[in-house]
Amino acid sequence: MDSFAVPVMSEKQYQSFRREIGPDLADTYDEWLKFLGDKRAEAIRRGESVIEVEVDFDQFIAFCGAQWRSRDLKALLDFAIEKAARKKKK
Repeated sequence: MDSFAVPVMSEKQYQSFRREIGPDLADTYDEWLKFLGDKRAEAIRRGESVIEVEVDFDQFIAFCGAQWRSRDLKALLDFAIEKAARKKKK
């Protein structure tokens, strides 16, 4: 079964992610939660398992720097996928 990693962040850190990533993230934290809820529902309909992965802003910045990545939504999703894979190995 495929899995879908959902990046979960605190409301407190959301604005830091928003400033860094830009308009690819929803304007507000509540809109972001709705977007994630919709994506989660789509993944479940496709038969995927959903893994919620807590993401930290400073760790995300370090991840992007270490991989010479742009700080964008794709990088955030890849960061969540990588963290989920590390969790599975434990």
